This record gives sequence, C-alpha cells and structure tokens, in this order.
Amino acid sequence: MSINQSEIIKKTDEFLDTLKLNLKQIKLKKYQSVVFNSSEFRTKEILNESVYKVKKSSLPLIYTIELLEISKLPKLLGLFEDFSESNKKKVKNKDRVNLSRYNKSLSSFLYVGSSTTGIYSRLKNHFGTRGNRVYSLHLCKWDNGIDYDIKLRTYTIENVKSPNTMHAIVELVEQQVWDELEPNFGKRSGQ
Repeated sequence: MSINQSEIIKKTDEFLDTLKLNLKQIKLKKYQSVVFNSSEFRTKEILNESVYKVKKSSLPLIYTIELLEISKLPKLLGLFEDFSESNKKKVKNKDRVNLSRYNKSLSSFLYVGSSTTGIYSRLKNHFGTRGNRVYSLHLCKWDNGIDYDIKLRTYTIENVKSPNTMHAIVELVEQQVWDELEPNFGKRSGQ
C-alpha cells in the first residue's frame, strides 16, 4: 500500500493554515516567578513542601529556570561536568542518571521547557528528587549541596483555539524562547 502523496501535502498545507491562524490569536503572558533556594530541593520531603509555591495552570506553560547568582555558574557547571563524566560509566536504565544535554552556553538560564499536563512532575525531575530515567537537570544529584538561588518563571499560552494545533504551538513558542535565552542545558524542543 502506498500513500496518497497529493492528499498528504494537501492535509499538511491545511494544518499549517490552521496553525498560522491560531498563532495570530494566542497570547503569551507572564504567569508567575518563584525563587527557590537549593536547600528547598535537597529531598523529596522538602521539595514536596516548597514546590507548591508554583501555581497550577490549566493552560499550557512555558517555563525557564535561571541561576540568580551568575558568579556561581562556573562552580555549578564544573560540578556538572565532574558528575557527567562519572555518570557516563554507569549502566543505562539501571544506575545512570539521564541528564539534559549540556550546551556550554554560559547563560544565566539553566533550562527552558514547556508543560501541557502539569508542571510539578517536571520540576521534581529538574530539581532531582524523582527517578533517574527522565531526561532532566536532576540538580540535587550533582550540585554537591552548594547554596544557590534559582528563579522559575512561567508563562501561559492563552487562546489556543484548535486542540489539534496546541502541541505544535507550544513547541514553536518554546523554540523561540530557547533560541533567545540559549540555556546551558536541554535541547531545543522538536529536536
């Protein structure tokens, strides 16, 4: 069985038209900024108390994680590099931690991401109190307990008219934020 090439192209073109119309109607709005000290995510119990400073949203979110004390960036990145080297020698899906890609950008922004189903589980992965298999920052697994502050900023994507285009819209907006901030970790969405 072969595909109907002209029908596939026609449907793709229609999807892009719908996507473009939806993009003209959406709004990216600042939702919340929350500062976390590294002491607030050392254990599951401590993080479970502090993560709820972040408000839930029924709308898709774009989020950024920024190191507030840029003077601590070289130390933090050095700790990551050391951990990453020893982590590579561990067994995948057993004791290796699936770390976000290291971009070596020297930005104050550590990560840019999105969430359409709830941000708490993503934060627990990034802070490092969850398992090892999800690709995330896993900060408390490699930061050697140093003291630093990070700022989580969330932005809502409002007025997405078509559920069929929501994922594509969130991904496109996240890509633009990622390109602008050039975070130290993670990959550009869709890649």
